[in-house]
Amino acid sequence: MADGADGYRRFLGGDWNGLKEVTEEYYRGLVLYLNRYLNNMHDAEDMAEETFYTLAVKRPKYTPKAEFKTWLYRVGRNVTLKHLRKSRREILFTPEDMSGYMQSGEGNLSELIREEEAGMLRSAMQRLTEDHRQVLLLKYFEEMSAEEIGTVMNKSKHSVNGLLKRAKAALRQELKKEGYRHERS
Repeated sequence: MADGADGYRRFLGGDWNGLKEVTEEYYRGLVLYLNRYLNNMHDAEDMAEETFYTLAVKRPKYTPKAEFKTWLYRVGRNVTLKHLRKSRREILFTPEDMSGYMQSGEGNLSELIREEEAGMLRSAMQRLTEDHRQVLLLKYFEEMSAEEIGTVMNKSKHSVNGLLKRAKAALRQELKKEGYRHERS
């Protein structure tokens, strides 16, 4: 199974082992992708399971215009967005989890600085628009190309490039509001 498409096609033809192979191959990556989007591992696992349930029950058609992984992530994203619209749940980041670590005296200064910067980044990312957050996550965490991102987000490559530029500017602005100063000359 080169990219999952063969297993999914076999499943659609009646071979349940094909879906099992696809699930085993892509479950973990899909959960990590959705976790970055939801900022909650349990919800990400639920949404990944819902995505594979959608494949099993609704059997959406896969056409090889995009890589199977890209198509699957798009299905997962759509399932997640539908869930979020239904629940109208806000995704919030609270930096309090750093306070216990800082009071314990564990770790060294560079670790604390990295963790603080990561917290600032998570907080700033949560304040971005959904499209800005998604394009940054797909580009820098999933390392997808503009074409792949376009497939996941249902946008053209040109739109993705423009969106990525605006998203980076918006993120810089949010980080600046938090007082983040990058020390690179």
